[in-house]
Amino acid sequence: MSDPIDDENQPAASNRSKRERSTRYPGVSLAESLKLCESIDGLGLDGLTASAIASALGYKNIKTNTFSARLSAARQFGLLTLTGDGYGLTPLARTILHPVEPTEVPQLHRQALLKPPLYAELAERMAGKRVPDPEILGNVLYHNHQIIATAKKQAAEAFLESARFAGALGADNIFHPNGPPAPLPAPPPLAVAPAPASAPPLPRPAPAEVRIDLQLWDEDEGKLIRVRSPRTISAASFERLLQTFRLLVRIKD
Repeated sequence: MSDPIDDENQPAASNRSKRERSTRYPGVSLAESLKLCESIDGLGLDGLTASAIASALGYKNIKTNTFSARLSAARQFGLLTLTGDGYGLTPLARTILHPVEPTEVPQLHRQALLKPPLYAELAERMAGKRVPDPEILGNVLYHNHQIIATAKKQAAEAFLESARFAGALGADNIFHPNGPPAPLPAPPPLAVAPAPASAPPLPRPAPAEVRIDLQLWDEDEGKLIRVRSPRTISAASFERLLQTFRLLVRIKD
């Protein structure tokens, strides 16, 4: 059985050539597709036909653009599957809606993001690169992915919204299909070389000579005897010094 919604976002008039038929693309974002799945799950619509689901959600018919685009996108993201005449939630959708480990939900969103063949092609083409704004991206989809001119902007905006929702596109617009890169570890603190221990002061060499400045007292107060001598002299030299002193210095009685 063919999906009555499957081609809803691929407009093609009978008088247009096959060249004008658009490649299949999600007409709404991943977040909008998940909202539809939440409604189907919460209202007990799992497995019902498209008409029954549309009626329960307040749509008058399944051809309403908003409903058909959401239903088709949910299928492309791997969140809904055809089950006979109805649409059923996939295991991926159930795991996202009822996670056992909530920290794994962002990774499940990125898994759903890469389900549409168009998005898988974009991931291969743009991984690690800056994604252009919707206007330029729409032109890329037009020239390289066979999205018709009237649908290129909608397709580009749905991709950007989905990538941001899944955490694959940050503020810098670099596309990381597998999630943002792990932050680089902080560099280790610079090792500071310990200050060298101060070496003990070297012993000062003994002076080569002895200096004696002898201030005299009593009646000789104010007089000074100044001697400069080697640290070591012989007894003969000492006797000669005394003799010289007596010869040159008059000693009063």
